[in-house]
Amino acid sequence: MSTYFNLDELTPIIKDFYLITNIRITVFDTSFQEVTSYVPMKAPLCTYLREKKDFDNRCKECDKVHMLLASKMDSPYLYSCHIGLKEIIAPLKVNDQIMGYIFFSHILSGENREEAENNILTNLKNEKGVDLEKVKKDLDAMPFFTEEYLKAASRLLMETACYLISSRIVYFQSEDISGKIDDYINKNISGDLSSKRLCATFGIGKTFLYQITGQLYQEPLAKHIRKLRVQKAIELMEEDSDKKISAIATSVGFNDYYSFLSSFREETGKNPHAYYAAIKEKQRKASDPRKDS
Repeated sequence: MSTYFNLDELTPIIKDFYLITNIRITVFDTSFQEVTSYVPMKAPLCTYLREKKDFDNRCKECDKVHMLLASKMDSPYLYSCHIGLKEIIAPLKVNDQIMGYIFFSHILSGENREEAENNILTNLKNEKGVDLEKVKKDLDAMPFFTEEYLKAASRLLMETACYLISSRIVYFQSEDISGKIDDYINKNISGDLSSKRLCATFGIGKTFLYQITGQLYQEPLAKHIRKLRVQKAIELMEEDSDKKISAIATSVGFNDYYSFLSSFREETGKNPHAYYAAIKEKQRKASDPRKDS
């Protein structure tokens, strides 16, 4: 089983969270990889510090360690990162099985702003290559939050985690869904294979659909379906040399005849009428070789 994140619905939710709290929110999967975030950019202070590979690795390890700790909890986990910024993690889980993590990150908090900033500056004092004046400017530009505010925000974060799961914005998805989608497309080539129909059939969002089919087909979904339909049209031409091209186009899922003509040319480099005529001529010669003399 793998975790599915419906980014079409998830991204607007975390954007709303940011607009309300002014705290960056990030979602991670079970392999500790970032799925999405709002705002997309990290805080200027963290961006600056993580330009250094060693420092970036320490940040990633810090995140991982605390995600593992949060996975054992049923409530929001508030902690200080390795430089002293506050972060809050709400685990996304069902029946004690972890699906991912939702973060409040890069938070300046403490008894007061001066104490919080001095704590971070002290932690970075012996860090090689770090410009403390630059750090101080970045800290001064960061919003400051009281501990009481963070406690309220953490409760809201946990409620959001529960909502994401109950609304199936985050849920477990069977690993074989790509095979099911491929089978459905091949069996319904003449029917409605729009992204809307496929999403409704499999209970997934467009972003996830395109992720799956992109990996499966190594080309855009619409192009793959068009190619399959043209191939099916050629098969029908070979099976029945008396069938009208317009009827063949309709039977393979092209509701627009001119769209069929354009797609056929793009896939084969030939006009379907000329292609069909060549098939008929080939079949005629095969059935009566003497007519070719």
